[in-house]
Amino acid sequence: MKNFFLLLIGIFLINGMASAEEKETPQDTIKTFNIDEIVVTSSSKETNKLRTLPGSVSVLSPQQISARQVTSIKDISSFVPNLFMPDYGARLTSAIYIRGIGARSSGQSVGLYVDDAPCLDKSSFDFELTDIQRIEVLRGPQGTLYGRNAMGGIINVHTLSPLTYQGVKASLSYGNYGLLNAKISTYNKLGENSGLSLSAYYDRCDGFFTNAYDGRKADSEETAGGRLKLYRKISPAFTASYSVSYEHTKQGAFPYGLYNEETETVDDVNLNDESSYRRSMLSNNLSLKYQDGNVLFASTTGYQYLDDDMKMDQDFSRSSVFVLNQRQNQHAFTEEISVKNRNENNYQWSFGVYGFYNKARTEGPVEFKEDGIKTVLQPVFDKLSEYGMPGKLTITNESLYIPGDFETPSYGVAIYHQSTYNNIFTDGLSVTAGIRLDYEKQELEYNSEAKMNLQMQMSPSRPPTDLSERYPASVIDEKLDQDFRQVLPKISLKYECTPRTFAYLSAAKGYKAGGYNVQMSADIMQSRMQFDVMNAFTQFMPPSFVIEEPKPVKEVIAYRPETSVNYETGMKSELIKDQLHAELTFFYMNVNDLQITKFVKSGNGRYLSNAGKAESYGAELSLSARLSDEFTADLNYGYTHATFLDYNNEKEDYKGKYIPYTPQHTLSIGLQYNKLFRNRPVDQITASAQCNGAGKIYWTEENRISQPFHAIVNAQAGVRKGVISLYVWARNLTNTDYRAFYFESLGKPYMQKGRPLQFGAKISLSF
Repeated sequence: MKNFFLLLIGIFLINGMASAEEKETPQDTIKTFNIDEIVVTSSSKETNKLRTLPGSVSVLSPQQISARQVTSIKDISSFVPNLFMPDYGARLTSAIYIRGIGARSSGQSVGLYVDDAPCLDKSSFDFELTDIQRIEVLRGPQGTLYGRNAMGGIINVHTLSPLTYQGVKASLSYGNYGLLNAKISTYNKLGENSGLSLSAYYDRCDGFFTNAYDGRKADSEETAGGRLKLYRKISPAFTASYSVSYEHTKQGAFPYGLYNEETETVDDVNLNDESSYRRSMLSNNLSLKYQDGNVLFASTTGYQYLDDDMKMDQDFSRSSVFVLNQRQNQHAFTEEISVKNRNENNYQWSFGVYGFYNKARTEGPVEFKEDGIKTVLQPVFDKLSEYGMPGKLTITNESLYIPGDFETPSYGVAIYHQSTYNNIFTDGLSVTAGIRLDYEKQELEYNSEAKMNLQMQMSPSRPPTDLSERYPASVIDEKLDQDFRQVLPKISLKYECTPRTFAYLSAAKGYKAGGYNVQMSADIMQSRMQFDVMNAFTQFMPPSFVIEEPKPVKEVIAYRPETSVNYETGMKSELIKDQLHAELTFFYMNVNDLQITKFVKSGNGRYLSNAGKAESYGAELSLSARLSDEFTADLNYGYTHATFLDYNNEKEDYKGKYIPYTPQHTLSIGLQYNKLFRNRPVDQITASAQCNGAGKIYWTEENRISQPFHAIVNAQAGVRKGVISLYVWARNLTNTDYRAFYFESLGKPYMQKGRPLQFGAKISLSF
């Protein structure tokens, strides 16, 4: 596959060089290397301009994306104040935390849109970013315009348009650890009113961590994909665009090592069973826009197909305890129609209707192997002797396969409205108010059947008796559904002191949908099998032993929505025209029905439940400065104090404890140098350096294990001559030792180390 992509690059380069002179036009923005960038920021439903939006917004331009080596959503962590994305160990789950609001499993609290089409599941969040026009991050609840799962904020990704950008772009990057990245794209007008773009990419890495069990890399990765976009201006008022993208990923996954709390060291990865992740993802997006006078009509239709296969050695050790093989298959359809006015009047309005349907199926079988039967399942029956039970029950399965098949279709509809009235009562004062009515229905069909084979030995002198034929297999056949209805209001006041300075105050309700714990099927079935066996042989049980029936599946597997009320105040100002811009924000968030993790009674698993309240408050500061014609700098800092107000996981009260996976501080400092030359050996010199830091991060509700504040330094420098650019780059330049993720299994702590120093070189061409 690598050779194929290199051949493809060669073909594009030959074609591009042959026609370079034909494409050399003053409007060719791909070949413009000015320091100043004009980033188009528009929305088909927002009633405020993004620059003057009364809320916390971070916008990453193409220059910033390139200088900061942003290749995935995870790379914007810390650059956006109070945004943190831990490295989960696979592309399966992209847990995003903003201001203490996030979700490690079962749904997301931050929404992601690509070219105005939403991604409904965070299993699709971690993908290769290529040819990005801009990335917008709106922090705080965005329920009015974006609805469900936007309680922490929204990330909008916009890709380049062939009507605006023309030319060919190609790059090849290579580094240590077998890092290889190849990208190529072409943007062409097919006429005065049509455009076509094609792009392809290939990314691979040999891996950073060695599996001590077999000496192989535990986290190798290979990704390939591409995108096609078509634009057509059907009439002066009517435009249409269609895009389709595909990505395939194959990677080693979950390189966790046993953590020693006393020495604070992490052992080598040591897995005897396969841990891997494979994902195929296809996305389609059709956008239609029609402007009739001062009214803009917009329709966005999206379809996303996701098929993945995760294999996990869940004991993360050489022992053969238990393994999971989860497979997902999703067909997600979305449709949004909006209409808003586009004039310079004081009153701006927007209406919209949104609907989605997600057909999802998950298979999550767990297999308890030899060591798992001996150390996890058998001890439950061994304890019966403590109650005076005559004889000994022994599990005879060599391995126990527990299937779990889930059909989880969901659908929802919403209508929303937002109005902005400018210069109300006095010049510069505006009010924005909006409301969304949201309805969602989720269904669950859960099927599983398994049998635990037992034998009983009454005394050492008598042979054991096989009991497995005296009771049937345990069966779970559940059909559940739940409805969610939400009213999501938002209101904000803004006062423009000057055309370049304004302050705002806002209040909004946030909402994260409920759902089902499909990941804990093995725990449900394990409890059911143990109960069925013991209940079938009550005559053998000692009188003092109470057989406790498992809770109904609905009580364990379902969880309700999480809601929040958010208050925010801030100011944005261009303190020095064209040289210094500042943003300062303060926020307070109160969260109800907090979706938190509880242990199952056996202690061998966890599940998501509504059992708490929390609060989060803090501040954010962003500064961007032009120090000279060549030097620019930026600083982004976030402080979050997120604690539990009411949380008891049936083992311990965590009131006042910090919420896990939420950094108390995020910090990003960046410097960029960009110098243009005339009649010199080189046309341009660029250099950039960034320091990104996060911490303190507590990994558990007990706040017992944590990652102190740590900083990562990335750097890049390059020269350009004509259409060719050469770069050298480095990530984690200081080789900082830190912990990227924490996980528990069978009561043991495991850590994933952060990635070490990476360095390499890159060549790029633009025609």
